[in-house]
Amino acid sequence: MTFGERIRTNRIKNNMSQKQLAEQLNVTPQTISKWENDLSEPGFQMITEMTSIFRISHDELFVGKTEVIYKGSIYTASKDLRMKKYYDFFVGLLIFLSFAMIITTVYISTIEILTWHFTFGFSIFTMFWLVILFMISRWRYIYMDSPIDLIDIYHDKVVIQKDDLTVEGNIIKRIDINKYQFYTGIRVYENNGYLKIITTDNQMIVVRDIIDIEDLKKVIYKVRINNNEEETK
Repeated sequence: MTFGERIRTNRIKNNMSQKQLAEQLNVTPQTISKWENDLSEPGFQMITEMTSIFRISHDELFVGKTEVIYKGSIYTASKDLRMKKYYDFFVGLLIFLSFAMIITTVYISTIEILTWHFTFGFSIFTMFWLVILFMISRWRYIYMDSPIDLIDIYHDKVVIQKDDLTVEGNIIKRIDINKYQFYTGIRVYENNGYLKIITTDNQMIVVRDIIDIEDLKKVIYKVRINNNEEETK
């Protein structure tokens, strides 16, 4: 049993949620989740406070054993709140450029010295900007319509919060978790990406704009390893 699993076990034995423990330690529930999934470790002061809350010794927290089986959420993936200002910026910029292109297209169509080929080409270029505007606007709408907590990961299922959709582990064919390489390259966002689930009946579920994407990837990998171990026993 890992140190994170012992924290989770003692929290459950004390009938506490991650939020309740986080409030007592003055940290976020995401921090508790990272500790329990061994993605980070609490400092000595936090460990001392936890032993006081759980009413156990340091030794019990570090080497204690239990038969408690945890069936609750092991990780919550959240939305990257930094995204809003960039969506707003790019949508505003594209609206401005699109209007400018439309006005310019109308104007050059009245200039007799220019051939229709030039006007047609400029119109195609304008349509390209409108298509980009539509795509970014759609992504912004999806972002604004989604809750702050996007996904709850369990040992045997994934719950998509927006549509209250539960995807059972036995129908998951593949899970892809990727960073936004373009955004990372220009340093607009760091450790930000999306999750894509392919089910056995070939349905595709995509959740975008997830923060701490590398942590999510580690948790998904850990759950898969545990499932594989259970299957081989």
